[in-house]
This record gives sequence, structure tokens and C-alpha cells, in this order.
Amino acid sequence: MKWLKRALVTLVVFYGLFGAVIYVAQERMMFFPKGEALAACNLPAGVRIWEQGNTRGLLAADGRERLLVFFHGNAESACDWRYLGVNHLNPLGYDVLVVEYPGYSGDERTPSKQGLLEAMAAAGEWAERRYDNITVMGYSMGTGAASVFARDYEVDQVFLFAPYDSIYNVAFGMGLAYPRFLLRNDFDNVAALKVVDAPIYIVHGDADIVVPAEASKRLFDALQAAGRDVSRELRPGLGHQELFESESFDRYLAQNLL
Repeated sequence: MKWLKRALVTLVVFYGLFGAVIYVAQERMMFFPKGEALAACNLPAGVRIWEQGNTRGLLAADGRERLLVFFHGNAESACDWRYLGVNHLNPLGYDVLVVEYPGYSGDERTPSKQGLLEAMAAAGEWAERRYDNITVMGYSMGTGAASVFARDYEVDQVFLFAPYDSIYNVAFGMGLAYPRFLLRNDFDNVAALKVVDAPIYIVHGDADIVVPAEASKRLFDALQAAGRDVSRELRPGLGHQELFESESFDRYLAQNLL
């Protein structure tokens, strides 16, 4: 029995120590910013660097009446999405703002949920002063900011690619069974979106191993139960980074954007 007690004590100690690591170092575990400065991004014609206070991004605008605000994933940068406007959404009548996060693209700040929310707020306040018709789109981790954006600002549509119900539930499903208060950088998309009246579109690949498709199914079920206008498209055989293949992506946008 002594060996069993020792084993239990060892497990408890390891559990506690790993929980402390999660609490202290979770920004480094969750955010993977690219270091290349945004100014070094090779921008296509029609795209410029956008700045609002301390928040930056890329803007593809030509005086259109509608705006789409985009929030990217955690291991990306705004530069990775520099063609989103000119190649995909400008032809459909949308100006496009790709929001960059504090701590990304040469920004010396530490990435965090709070920084992401501050960037979201800067984009929302800027957008509402200039556009009557706003759509928000998020990918992966960026669906958290997109959901809060939809909650806090008046939007016409919400598009979520590879979203989750909450970061906590995804982590819990991966075996990180810790109290929720330890996760300072959690995003609860169910809580944010259950008060949103705009149509919500969810797209997920069933071969996604980064954010399992079950996470967006939980989100869809919860929003449907709350009476939201929500739809979900599950794409067979596609992984986390395969949802934006040009032909199917353009067709999806043309069919669903207002």
C-alpha cells in the first residue's frame, strides 16, 4: 500500500505543478506570434496598413458600403491574409479589415486575451463610425474575438471557421482537467453568441485535429437551443488549414454573404 500512496502523492504533486505552469505560462502556450514586422509585408495593390491607436491591421477598402472584419488564427499574422479582400471579398462588394493582434508582427507587447479584446474594440469603434453594414469573420482562435465583436457591435452576419464552444472545453477534452479559473485567456463563444441576433454561419472540417469538429458541434447545438439563427457546414476530409481553398471558399461566400 505504501507504493500506492507514494504514487498518488506523486500524481497530485505533478497535477499541481503542471496546473501552476498552465496558469503562469499560458500566453506562451496559446499564442504563437510571427515576428516579421507588418511593414515588411509584401502588400498587393489595393491593400494598406491600417492603424487605430495602438492597433494595426490591413485594410482593403475602396469606398464600399459594407465592411467585413476578420480575426485570424493564433499562429498566423495579418500579412497571411493580405489577399482576403482583393481576391475574395472586394469583388463581392465588401471592404475588408484584417485585424492584427498586440504582440504579433513585430509588436513587442506580450500576446494575451486582453490584447486581443483591445484590438477587437479598436476595430469595432472604427468600423461603426464608417459603415452601416458590418460582417465579422473569425478563424480558429480568432473566432473568440469575432464572437465578442458580434456581441458588442451591431453586425449583419457572423462567419466562424473552425470555431469552438470555449477554449476551456477544448483543453478539457484534450485531458487538461483543471478548474476553469486557471485559464485566464479563455473565450466562451456560446456565452458571447447566444445574445446575438445576426445569422451565424459555422464551417468546420471533420478531419481537424487542432480544433476538433465536436467543438463546433457543441457550439451549434447550444446556439440552436438558445434560439439563434445558426447553421453549420461540416466539410468531409478537410483539416484545420484546408477550409479556404479558393474555389469552394469563394462559392461559399457568394452563396451566403448578404
